[in-house]
Amino acid sequence: MRVTDKLRFDVFKNNLSSLKETLDKTQTRIASGKKILAPSDDPIAASAGVALEAEKNLNDRYKKNLEKLKTVGGFYDTSINSINDLLTRAKEISITQASDTMDASTRISANEEIKGIIEQLVTIGNTKVGNNYIFGGKKSNMKPFTIDADYNVTFNGSSDVDSIYVDKGTKEDAGISGQSVFISDTNVFTVLKNFSDALDGNDLTGIGEAIDNIDNSLEKTQTNLAHAGTYMARVENYIGYKETRDVDITESLSQMTDIDMTQAVTDFNTLSTAYEAMLYSMAKVQSLTILNYLN
Repeated sequence: MRVTDKLRFDVFKNNLSSLKETLDKTQTRIASGKKILAPSDDPIAASAGVALEAEKNLNDRYKKNLEKLKTVGGFYDTSINSINDLLTRAKEISITQASDTMDASTRISANEEIKGIIEQLVTIGNTKVGNNYIFGGKKSNMKPFTIDADYNVTFNGSSDVDSIYVDKGTKEDAGISGQSVFISDTNVFTVLKNFSDALDGNDLTGIGEAIDNIDNSLEKTQTNLAHAGTYMARVENYIGYKETRDVDITESLSQMTDIDMTQAVTDFNTLSTAYEAMLYSMAKVQSLTILNYLN
């Protein structure tokens, strides 16, 4: 079969088009820094990359949840430490006022300080972060504690708390209920109210009982401090794990999708040279420019 100039040109044109397409794709890869521009370039790697990106996005949501827990956890730690300080002061007062050297007048004065401690504990119990009361449990949109004129304190929150996902299939409590901090086992407010009444009535027996009851409240508070510390440690561990996993995912994605820039530039230069050589050869063979046949 006779090879005509037209056939020869068509072969040149097809090869040139293919080379130009490869050249353009290489240039696009260099500009984007990615070796996979479309799923068809590497279906297996593209599918794995989508899965990793999905995991990374989910990981980001978990980290946001954990950062919220960390922020609120800091408030719990501060609040419970303040409770401990106030109860320690109440114990000092109880020991002092149990002495025979004290009288009704000193106990009335001490009672004013105890009433102030009760009010401060209520304020702590009503600590608010953003729009939520941190000791309200699932009723976080309303004040968990109210106090009447006689210094009786009522808990209006819930004993259970919300939980949020911190990992796939793993939830963490989103708070600590005021029920467990102030009410359960030993009702801190009842202990102090009874102490207040004993001081007001110059009741030495009641004052003596208050010493033991306040001790129980302090032990309860120490348990709550330990719980808050363990809670914060878990949150910190989760955050550390998520940050490590983020690095692993980023590295895997980079290895899978990012180009070797040095190799890509070398390939581009080689392709450019081949493209220019083909254009030159085409013009020489035909003794015409390529534009004469582009119709």
